[in-house]
Amino acid sequence: MDLSKIKNIIQGIKKYYPVSDESIQRLSNSLRENHLPKHHLLTKAETKDNSVYFIEQGCARTYFLVDGKEVTNWLSKEGDITFSSSSLYHRKAGLDLVELLEDSIIFSMPIDSLNELYKTDIDIANWSRTIHQEVLLKMQNLRIDRLTLTSKQRYEKFVSENPDLINRINLGYIASYLGMTQQHLSAIRAEG
Repeated sequence: MDLSKIKNIIQGIKKYYPVSDESIQRLSNSLRENHLPKHHLLTKAETKDNSVYFIEQGCARTYFLVDGKEVTNWLSKEGDITFSSSSLYHRKAGLDLVELLEDSIIFSMPIDSLNELYKTDIDIANWSRTIHQEVLLKMQNLRIDRLTLTSKQRYEKFVSENPDLINRINLGYIASYLGMTQQHLSAIRAEG
């Protein structure tokens, strides 16, 4: 594959680990380009998914349905990887849905191909280990923030860490991600 087509993905990978160009090329050989519309579901609840998705252009949210209500659990953007956790880790259907929030360029990769690279390419294995460590720490920090920070402080932290997402993502999704109602977040934003 022409690596100029996946500049954001390469930058996202190298943000976590200095993967060699040779390893990037091996990974890219299993990628399939998809141009998908806003609101397209990459993964669906109770459906085993056989791919992981690299975002070259666009953004997505991962969410669950809890008593009929959508609860946003994760936000992804250019350079990120997204997937159904149950499908990737346990090869079974899960409860998470991944929805595109913009028209997007997504590169899909079979989970089996990624698992083969883990066995044969130490750079790809180390990148995956590192990115999963970072995500685990981010999820832990989100949980701690919900217990220790006010709603306003959580929103301010989100804005400072994600200035490029604040005007791209529906306010309701951001509120859900931060553990508050959209009305409460609107009131916080109105305060200035």
